[in-house]
Amino acid sequence: MKRDFDLIRAILLYLESQPRGFIGDQIALEGNSNDEVVYHLVLMKDEGLIEGLVRSIYRQYTPIVRVHRMTRAGHDFLDACRDEGRWNQAKEIFNKMGGVTFNVANEVLVRLMMAGVSQILPNIPIH
Repeated sequence: MKRDFDLIRAILLYLESQPRGFIGDQIALEGNSNDEVVYHLVLMKDEGLIEGLVRSIYRQYTPIVRVHRMTRAGHDFLDACRDEGRWNQAKEIFNKMGGVTFNVANEVLVRLMMAGVSQILPNIPIH
């Protein structure tokens, strides 16, 4: 299954919207199967965006993921990709590259964010 940064972003937005900051075993996102969501939750856990429990049940292909919380890294990534315009700019760059790693995606988003800050505060050098 191919990694889908739009789905990762949608999951982070969903998690942030939860009143207690965590969910149980299911996240239902329109247009995505349970297998797709679970696969991306596992990737997000691997990347440190969420904390949770991944467990496999004997003879069940899809593991169960219980999300405990979004991490600081998850909040940071979400803040970097929250703005729709910045997100679309980043996706154009991802597509031109033919795909990117998570670290590159994050760096692109942070650089686009910093460019926006530089426009708002033009007299303050940002490195």
